[in-house]
Amino acid sequence: MYSLPSPGTDGSPSLSTPATAPRQAGCRVLVTAVPIPGHVMPLLPLAHAIAAAGGQVTVAVPASIAHLVGKLAVLPTGPDIDILLTENARRTGGADLGDISALAQLFTSTRIETTFDEALRHAHRIRPDLIVADEYDTIGPMLAAALAVPWIQHAIGLPVSPPALAPAMQDLLVPQYVRRGIARIERLALVDPWPQALQEPGHVLPPDRLTIRAQPYAAPMNAGQPLLPAPGSHPRVLVTLGTVLLDGELLDALVDAVAALDNVEVLALVPPGVTHPLTDPRGHVRFLGFTPMADLLAAGVSVIVAAGGAGTVLAALSHGIPMVLLPRGAEKPQNAERVVEAGAGIAITDPAQAGTAVRELIANPSYRAAAAQIGEQISRAPDAGQVWAALRERLRT
Repeated sequence: MYSLPSPGTDGSPSLSTPATAPRQAGCRVLVTAVPIPGHVMPLLPLAHAIAAAGGQVTVAVPASIAHLVGKLAVLPTGPDIDILLTENARRTGGADLGDISALAQLFTSTRIETTFDEALRHAHRIRPDLIVADEYDTIGPMLAAALAVPWIQHAIGLPVSPPALAPAMQDLLVPQYVRRGIARIERLALVDPWPQALQEPGHVLPPDRLTIRAQPYAAPMNAGQPLLPAPGSHPRVLVTLGTVLLDGELLDALVDAVAALDNVEVLALVPPGVTHPLTDPRGHVRFLGFTPMADLLAAGVSVIVAAGGAGTVLAALSHGIPMVLLPRGAEKPQNAERVVEAGAGIAITDPAQAGTAVRELIANPSYRAAAAQIGEQISRAPDAGQVWAALRERLRT
């Protein structure tokens, strides 16, 4: 989503450094994230790498999305996103999240006041040596401050946030720390999966940044989920709105536009929480429930039609797949702008344009070539195990 500076980089008071560095063998790591699949899943490659190296990893998420983390230990913590959204609407008088102040309150006051006390009780029991938090998560950095342990920030989106979001969040964070008598701690590092090819021209990377190889989410399919068939003789087009934009009508409009082409096969991913039949009378259209992106991309996808969320964009380009993007909300317009600027996709403003755009991507090999170049850059980035080794070295010093 948006890119938020590390707490304290805005000149706010009460910054300190961790009291102790974590033990290197059997390091206890607590992973925290905004309780949305698109925020939890990007952190899992690093979490699994830490566990593979002997670390004791616990992921603090609501029970409703605990299934995403695989074999990692889960600490059911806080309300799920639906409850948070309802509470945030009550606090803001029903303001839409397109309102920066309402979005800032969701990430800060609403989430902290419904989650932090419970999370702190759990953290005292677990006694983590290190905390890994997604860039919009305010619980992890506050826990690190309360426990005086180091923390690592994991980027989700490009550093292209609306300028007003960061200061709005910082203004709301300051009283939360003051009220609890907590001194804020600077992050140890920023782990960032975005390749240089998609950064804004002139953007200065922070000195504590470590690049990590973007990795599409992979996990066992839901029980009963049928295996994807092998691709046929026509290009396979994946239509997905990700895990945040829950709009069945928009999904249908995009599918209808693409399915009107006479030379494609369509896979359509129904967003979690959206009720939609998985059967379709059109022989070349197949709707799917939640399916890990790694499985979808392994099914021979040629083009992806999407809303432009960070996870979908990085997953597609890691496989060199060009995209048609209909950006709706949050940071998606900026993501689409960077993809178009890199020559790896087409942005549209109306779902009815999706079919024409898909035809152009299939006919013009330059889009796939540009996507492949970005995919090559992603593949050269350090994997999660290498990043964890670099982080351990920082912890030693």
